[in-house]
Amino acid sequence: MATNGSSIVGDRDGIYASDTDENGASNIVIDASRVEGRSGSAIHVAPSRTPTTPVTKAVFTVQNNGELVGGDGNLLFVEAPDATIRFNIDDSRLTGNILNTVGSTLDVALSNGAGLTGATRDITSMRVDNGRWQLSDNSSVGTLALGAGGEVALGDGSAFHTLNVAGNYTGSGGTLLFNSVLAGDDAASDTLVIGGDTSGQTHVRVNNVGGAGAQTVNGIELITVAGASNGQFDLAGRAVGGQYEYFLFKNAGNWYLRSQLPTAPDPCDADPTLPGCGGQVDPPVDPPVGPPVDPPVDPPIPVLRPEGGAYLANLQATQTLFRLGYHDRHAGQNSGRAWARVDGSRTRFDAISRQLDVQGNSQSLSVGADVWRNDAGSGAGVMLSSGNATSTSTNALTGYYARGKVKGEALGVYGTWRAGNAVDPYAGFYLDGSVQRTQFRNRVEGVGLDAERYDSRGWQGAIETGYAFRVGGAQNGGLFLEPQLQVGYNRWDDLRHTEANGTVVTTQEADGLYGRVGLRLSGVTRWGDGAADVQPYIAANWLHTRAASQVWMDDERVDARIPRSRAEVSAGASLKFANGFGAWAGLARQQASGYHQTSAQLGMRYAW
Repeated sequence: MATNGSSIVGDRDGIYASDTDENGASNIVIDASRVEGRSGSAIHVAPSRTPTTPVTKAVFTVQNNGELVGGDGNLLFVEAPDATIRFNIDDSRLTGNILNTVGSTLDVALSNGAGLTGATRDITSMRVDNGRWQLSDNSSVGTLALGAGGEVALGDGSAFHTLNVAGNYTGSGGTLLFNSVLAGDDAASDTLVIGGDTSGQTHVRVNNVGGAGAQTVNGIELITVAGASNGQFDLAGRAVGGQYEYFLFKNAGNWYLRSQLPTAPDPCDADPTLPGCGGQVDPPVDPPVGPPVDPPVDPPIPVLRPEGGAYLANLQATQTLFRLGYHDRHAGQNSGRAWARVDGSRTRFDAISRQLDVQGNSQSLSVGADVWRNDAGSGAGVMLSSGNATSTSTNALTGYYARGKVKGEALGVYGTWRAGNAVDPYAGFYLDGSVQRTQFRNRVEGVGLDAERYDSRGWQGAIETGYAFRVGGAQNGGLFLEPQLQVGYNRWDDLRHTEANGTVVTTQEADGLYGRVGLRLSGVTRWGDGAADVQPYIAANWLHTRAASQVWMDDERVDARIPRSRAEVSAGASLKFANGFGAWAGLARQQASGYHQTSAQLGMRYAW
């Protein structure tokens, strides 16, 4: 027994075991100590040197952070024929291989937080209870038992491995971890091949290794069972590639990953003697008259991730959050030099063939001031905006959801030229323009996935014009009709974000023109002998954009059903007091097929 930090070092093998039995020295414990074979194995069980020696038997236990180091990469090398060896790893983390070369009995057990990183060859049994086995190469065992708290990781992501279990597999709540290229049916993957029967329950986790996702038919085979497939394997967490969601299916006793929803269990699995299951011959049926016609087969519906909708909602929010025009800054003619505005909106739209339902909220604060202004109302100024948006994208098929979050700022300049007249200050022509630099910090948080963070930046500019006609009322009040036209352009810095699972998210065709054309009907009424002007308004607009509201996930488009054209109606009122202060408020509604947005605005201004 090696204890208390002892160190055993051999020029070849650390421990050379031969001619032992299960009594006395055959029970070898390495307790908080180190065994090293400089050029050979840490432990070498060699053939007997005398033919009369009983069959070699030994129990090796490594516990309490004990260490084994093999210069040839082997922790335990058994080449004694007909040997019976037990190898227990208890609360220790070991790296190396366990080899059984001559068909002896070799039982391995991991417990109490033990860890093994390495490959095995022809060991009789492996039991993992509250421990972790990380395969470093293809491996083989006779039987495998995976207890609660145990994990077997078949690959490390750099190569795909196969674990062959010649006999039976028993699961008791442990976890199998596979690395797979989540793509089509022929994608590469770690695999578990079981020659015997399966029983019990096991969790299955899947890491995507560079898979772009694809629609599957049969699926990616993870587990092959030659015997009775009575074990239950349940997907733990989510398996995602590109914009696709994968689920675990059982078919003919084997287990597959498919990018479609699980179906009800096949009754033939429970009772093969049912009609049509192959175990019972159905009564003969007269052949139909005429040529045979294959029944139509509907293609499987691919299941898509809700994260795509969250990326879309973030993009849509950044495109519109700080989009301001002339009346958005002033809400009336000849208004103040300094202003502040608060906006809030609720948006809902469908995405990806209505499989995703996306709902979002946004809030923003904009402040500005004229740095130059003349008596006719022309001026130029600077403005600063800050805002945030949140969204929830839900897949109606799976119930999975993802949240999108955006926080951003904008700094811009604006200028307005008015051609009014002193006789009628509320009528006349205006030409307005603005340019803003925007930057945003974005997040997408999917259920069971790492939170994704990325930045986006862009430029936004717009030119707007309008002419207010007096259509009735007195000189110092009245009713005005104002046709308006606005044309703007968004340009975004290239966005390329790689998710933790390897999916590459990009935006394409997000740059482009947008426009608005409409009519605004406003009135002017004076209260208190001119102490205040009240200007109610109602407006109707047609909105159009050439920029695409879409992102790409691994070169597949995630398209939102945000129509390029939509209608908007708005209404509100502004107050202008004689002391130079003013305030305004309004409501707006945008509507189109599969899309709607409701927003509210509140603002204040001051003139001097």
